[in-house]
Amino acid sequence: MTSIARLFQDTLVSGNDAHQVLSQGIQLRRLNAGAQTGLALQIAREVLQPGQLQRVLERRFEQALMFDGCFIYLDTQGALVIWHALPAQPLDTDRLDVIIHRLLSLANLEALNVSRHRY
Repeated sequence: MTSIARLFQDTLVSGNDAHQVLSQGIQLRRLNAGAQTGLALQIAREVLQPGQLQRVLERRFEQALMFDGCFIYLDTQGALVIWHALPAQPLDTDRLDVIIHRLLSLANLEALNVSRHRY
């Protein structure tokens, strides 16, 4: 794991606000939905691929159990947001890895997963 990924995870696990740019226009960040704290993958409108929103929605509902807990919407700037609630109990890095993988997998962006070891 890179030191940047570890810092991001440590910041999230500690309960502080955090964001990590994965690529130009693509970031992970802590995002509240009402009173619920969650982690969001945000893909700026400018970097959305043609048909990406449709593919994400199709995957979410065709593989409902795999992507349970993921909510998809467009924000006011037209960015695609895939949000997942963070657990109420203390967040550990293994659980965070699972959530990050789920968000990136749903968007078909697994190659950007900075929380996984790369060899």
